[in-house]
Amino acid sequence: REAGRDSNTANMLALISSTASLGFTLPSSAAAVGGARCSAVEMISVGEKLPKSVLSKAGLSGKKGALFFYGADDAPSCSKELSEFEGSLADFDARGVSVVGVRNGAGAKGYDGPIRVIVDDGDEMREELAIEKDLFGLLGGRETYVVDQSGTVVSVHNNQFDPKSHVTTALAAAESLPAGAPNPFEAFAEALSSLKPPELPALGGN
Repeated sequence: REAGRDSNTANMLALISSTASLGFTLPSSAAAVGGARCSAVEMISVGEKLPKSVLSKAGLSGKKGALFFYGADDAPSCSKELSEFEGSLADFDARGVSVVGVRNGAGAKGYDGPIRVIVDDGDEMREELAIEKDLFGLLGGRETYVVDQSGTVVSVHNNQFDPKSHVTTALAAAESLPAGAPNPFEAFAEALSSLKPPELPALGGN
């Protein structure tokens, strides 16, 4: 994760340089490049549980899931991330892992692909998870969590400039999850569907 942060900082420096050359200025709060970013809420780490409210909003309560936060449906890097997740949906499905994308109201631009995406009104979910913003608050953090059925986090990945890495990292974490016990109701329904009705004796003509 720290290596990813260092890579992000290098990319941010390049982006800052290019924006400066175009005449844009950074907010006055940008005091130091790569400095520590503080939050009143502790960030969620591997081994901890996602808040129940976040799991509920994402529809992941009691489910294995990959929950990824991105900026906007139509942003180039976000479109690439959505496309990469789409291409790996079958792999996640095979492991019983639900994939859910999250962006705020401003980033909802009419995505209608196969991935379930939800709106994070007022960035409430981001704030509850203490997802840090990048580029001194100019960009919402790109963060992906993989959880098991109990809601315990098994992987956290942050990389603003490499959307594909979110998919490969999440898939690797999904592969490490145990298959889990089969749903007893599904097993019962499957057993019922396999039963054949008894054959009735033919009625005599006399």
